[in-house]
Amino acid sequence: MGRVFFGPRRLMYAGPLAPTDPHAHPTFQVLLSLDAPVRLRDARQQEVECQAAVVPPDAEHAIVEGTLAAVLLHVPAEDLVGRRLATLGIGVDAASWGAAGERLRACGIGRLPVRWAEAEAQTQVLLRELQADAGVAKPTHPAVKKLLRLLPEALDEDVRLATLAPRVGLSVGRLSHLFSAQVGFPLRPYILWLRLHRAAEHLQQGASLTEAAHAAGFTDSAHLNHAFRRTFGLKPSEIAGVVEWVRPPSR
Repeated sequence: MGRVFFGPRRLMYAGPLAPTDPHAHPTFQVLLSLDAPVRLRDARQQEVECQAAVVPPDAEHAIVEGTLAAVLLHVPAEDLVGRRLATLGIGVDAASWGAAGERLRACGIGRLPVRWAEAEAQTQVLLRELQADAGVAKPTHPAVKKLLRLLPEALDEDVRLATLAPRVGLSVGRLSHLFSAQVGFPLRPYILWLRLHRAAEHLQQGASLTEAAHAAGFTDSAHLNHAFRRTFGLKPSEIAGVVEWVRPPSR
């Protein structure tokens, strides 16, 4: 059984990796196999076999051959660490993902985390290794910062660009361009990611798929299934019952 370490600004999976459908997500995906190498395929059907990899945001990929033990960490592209990783210039081809992960092979992680503190410690090791060659993160425009702050609480409201732009003091065209340029992908996939995050919160608390879908703003469970598969390469029903949710400790 795998474990999902899920909390504010944290999403890590530790356990066996199975093959997936092609998918893409608005995060950097850091992968480290502690067993056999993993085979990844990019949108051009090129493949790479690697022990570790870093897949950039919005890059379509699929796991072709999995492994029995791996750590898979999602790093938000809009965070400071994500903006530093963007300076590494990782391409959308599978070969560059494997090359970017090379330095992780000797990072010293030898076992899967079980408790939250272990997952946090491994996260810091992985991010420290990756940032060793990274440049200085570009500053984020104040309007984009404001939008990133308000969006998680605005999902139940009208989140169209035409409605959001006046709230941050920009035109629709300017906000659309600025968000894509600074975050690395358009606003729509980011809003979808936030909705999936909210759905996961409800699933973690024991909600049914339909309840989680409605709470996160999806039309129904089929809509959530489709979005989840496009983002993670699997349906939520395919992982239900085979993962253990690990929550951050109460403060």
